[in-house]
Amino acid sequence: MIKINLQPAKRAAKKAKEKAPVDTGMFQLGVGLGIVLVFLGACGYRWQMLVDEIALQTQIKESKTKELEVLKKKVQEVEDYEKNVRLLEDKVRIIEQLRKNQGGPVRLLDYISQGLDPLKVWLTNVEGDKEVTLTGKALTNDDIVEFVRNLQQSGYFSAVMLEESRQTVEDGLTIYSLKLKMTVKG
Repeated sequence: MIKINLQPAKRAAKKAKEKAPVDTGMFQLGVGLGIVLVFLGACGYRWQMLVDEIALQTQIKESKTKELEVLKKKVQEVEDYEKNVRLLEDKVRIIEQLRKNQGGPVRLLDYISQGLDPLKVWLTNVEGDKEVTLTGKALTNDDIVEFVRNLQQSGYFSAVMLEESRQTVEDGLTIYSLKLKMTVKG
């Protein structure tokens, strides 16, 4: 018969059972800490990526702001240039109009003076540019008729009409006041 001592075997199994839960708890604690460390590392990496992205976007915004300021200056320069061009065009148009109109009054007065005998007829007022009204004085009615005839024959005026001729006395002299209306040709 063989005798088997089971007691030490119980102690060995008991010791093995007591060590297993401690080793499993340590393993689970180690795995949990590992997972937490990996999670914290991933969060830190993501945070660093976001900080870098914010810095990049800030740089882009600053460069775009500077570029916008440069473009605004260029737009202002273009607007100033266009404004100056419009002003110059207006000035050129005004100068051309003045040159065009420059000869009109001079020719008008020239043709009137050619038909005028300054010793017999003198003018007191000339008004208008296309429709001209003349007022003046003459020594006789014949001088007025001669003046009207000279204006009609000049070819520069059309529809020369004597509207009024009145006899007045000035400083003891008999003088005729006249009023003429005529149209400038062309």
